[in-house]
Amino acid sequence: MRLDIVEAALDEAEAARDPYAAIHAGLGERYASEFLRSIRLITSQPLAWAKVGRSKRNARVRHMDRFPYSVIYLVEGDLIRIVAVMHQRQRPGYWRQR
Repeated sequence: MRLDIVEAALDEAEAARDPYAAIHAGLGERYASEFLRSIRLITSQPLAWAKVGRSKRNARVRHMDRFPYSVIYLVEGDLIRIVAVMHQRQRPGYWRQR
């Protein structure tokens, strides 16, 4: 499987790490490790997580462990496209236009 992370999702992942790094030494790195772990799990089992929304594009969501973030992605043939790294209290569906 090929992986594509849209720039907006990458920006969200990086922006989420900074506050954790400011809270406690090493916490930002733990967030980054969990994000990378989520990507590895998604690429190894792309259909394992639930579909989200009513999108015709069959978006799926994987909730990160230990952090209140979810990775939203699409499976398009042999391509996995990560479209959002969303805080779980953020406005749902904001990423649909990506």
